[in-house]
Amino acid sequence: MKVTFVYPRFKKFLESIPDLDRELVDHFLGNFTTPPSLGIPILAALTPKDVEVELVDDNRGDPVDFGAKTDLVAVNCFTPQATRAFELADGYRAAGKKVVMGGFFPSTMPDECLVHADAVNVGEGEPTWAAILDDARRGALKPTYHGGTSLDLAKMPIPRREIFYNKQGYDWHEDLVQLSRGCTYNCGMCAIPTHMGHRIRLRPIDRIVEEIRGLRHENVYLADDMLFFPSRRLEAWSKELLEALAPLRKKLFVSSTMALNTDPSFLDLLARAGATTFYCTLNVDPKSIRALGGDEDLRREVADLVRMLEDRGIGFFASFGIGRDWDDPALTDSILELCREARIRTAEFFIFTPYPGSLHFDRLARQGRLLHRRWAKYNGAHVVARPLRLSPEELEAMFCTLWREFYRPLKGDEVVLKLEPDTSDPHMRERRRKVGMDG
Repeated sequence: MKVTFVYPRFKKFLESIPDLDRELVDHFLGNFTTPPSLGIPILAALTPKDVEVELVDDNRGDPVDFGAKTDLVAVNCFTPQATRAFELADGYRAAGKKVVMGGFFPSTMPDECLVHADAVNVGEGEPTWAAILDDARRGALKPTYHGGTSLDLAKMPIPRREIFYNKQGYDWHEDLVQLSRGCTYNCGMCAIPTHMGHRIRLRPIDRIVEEIRGLRHENVYLADDMLFFPSRRLEAWSKELLEALAPLRKKLFVSSTMALNTDPSFLDLLARAGATTFYCTLNVDPKSIRALGGDEDLRREVADLVRMLEDRGIGFFASFGIGRDWDDPALTDSILELCREARIRTAEFFIFTPYPGSLHFDRLARQGRLLHRRWAKYNGAHVVARPLRLSPEELEAMFCTLWREFYRPLKGDEVVLKLEPDTSDPHMRERRRKVGMDG
C-alpha cells in the first residue's frame, strides 16, 4: 500500500501584494516558505512500516502528478489552503484515487470538504489514522472519522520529518515543535478550542526533550504561546521545560501576547534555555489594545518588554493585527509611533480574518458581514469581512502603508539578524526571480 500526503499551496501576506513583495524581498517577512505543519509528519510516523509514504509539498512547488500510482491521498489543510486543496482533491479523484482530508479547515467545514473528498477526519488524526488506513486498504472508507479533542499527548509520536528534510527551497532551516494542545481561553479570533478542545493538554517534558535533541536544525520554533500563560500550573511546567531545554543549546523561537509572565527571573531562564526570538501578537489583548489607544503607561510597558528581552539577547518580533471593530484610520500612526518609541526592529502586519471554527466567524456570518467565502483570500492580507469603523478600501490601504512605512528605513540584514533565514546567494537569486526582480 502507498499513501501520498499532500500539503496544498497558499499565498502568504506579501505574496498577495506583488509590489510590496518586490520591495521587501530582502527582509524575509510576509513571504517565506517553510516545511509542512506537523499534522503530516505526525501521521507519517504512525504509518506502518509496510506502507510506502511520500510527500507532495505543493506549497514548496513539488510537481503534482494526479496519475501517479498511490492507494490513498491524504490532504492536510488550513483555511487559506482550502481552495487549492479542493482543486487537488478533485484532480486526484478524477484520476481514480481515494482522497481523505484533515486538519483545521476540514474539521470545521466537513460537509464542504466531502464535496471534494471521499472521507474527512474531524478533530485529531492520531486516534483514527489506523482505521482510515485499514478501511482504505479494504476499499471501505467511511465519509467521516471523528478523532476528538482528548488525545493523551504522551501517545503522540515524534514527527517523521525525514519526509521533507531533504527537500530544497525552504527559506528557513528550522524545526517546528508542539508542546501542548487545546486552550482554556475562548478568544473570538481563534479556532484552536474548536479543533483541539477547551482544556490545555501538556506533552510530557521528557518526550519534548527527546524530540528536540534529535532535530536536525539548530533553530526550533516552539509552536505554542502557553509557555507564558499566567497560571501557577503552567508557570511551573514552563520553568521545568525551559530548564530541561537549556543543555540542548538550541535557538528557540517563542511566542505570546502582552498578557504574559514578565518576571525578570523567568525571562532570565528563557534566555538560558536558548530563546533568541520572541514573537508577540499585538492588538489582541487588553494591554496592547489600550497601548495602541494612547495609554502612556502601557506604551512604556511595551517598550520595557522589548528592552528587557533584547538585554537578554532575545529579539522582539512584533505582529500587529488590524481591522478589529474598534479600529479606525488613526491606528496606522499609532502602530508606527509605538514601534519607534519601543525601538521595534522586526514586525509583520496582518488583517484580522474570521476563520471557520472561531466565534468571530460565526458572529460575522450571523451579522451578514462576511464579504465572501473565497478561502484562498482568508490569509491575513485581504479584507474578507466588513469592519465597523473602516471601509474595506481603507483597511487594505492601512495594511500596505504599515508594511511600507515600517520597513522603509530598515535594511534587510537589520531585520533578519535574529531570524536566520537562508540568505545564501543561490537562494536570494531564486527569491528575486520569483517576484520578478531578476532573470
